[in-house]
Amino acid sequence: MKKVLYLHGLESGQGGPKVDYLADNCYVHAPEMDYTRKDIFPYLIQIMEDFDPDLIIGSSMGGYAAYMLSGFYGTPIIAFNPALHSRKFNPKFPNKVQTYYPSKAKIILGEEDTVIDPKQTIRFITDHIANGLPQINIENINGMGHRVPLDIFINKTQNEL
Repeated sequence: MKKVLYLHGLESGQGGPKVDYLADNCYVHAPEMDYTRKDIFPYLIQIMEDFDPDLIIGSSMGGYAAYMLSGFYGTPIIAFNPALHSRKFNPKFPNKVQTYYPSKAKIILGEEDTVIDPKQTIRFITDHIANGLPQINIENINGMGHRVPLDIFINKTQNEL
């Protein structure tokens, strides 16, 4: 059974139907995340070292954290509307880690997202990793906004669990 680290978004809480779905299909660790904490990166590193996930799934700010961790550890990710840009604030991630990019990522973008512009996300990814693109699959979901409905979450994660 796969081990999945689930990182919720900035204004979301721990648990809920998505975590329940994951718990029914894999071994999931879904910690309560406070992205404003000063030791956020050491905290995430400790989680990665202790849990050693096979996959990281993140949404919004959690997608950004997943993206950074994937680049640092090489762990595949699924990121829903990752806050790779236009964040309300920048979590205290070391500058160096921001130069790492995931080697395998599925990025799911809501075409109707008014919080994190999907077109700007695509530009960010292509601009920052144009040399030697890793295995990144970007999918746009027509009609989806920033919040990810459970049925789309299930559909986009089930083959990876």
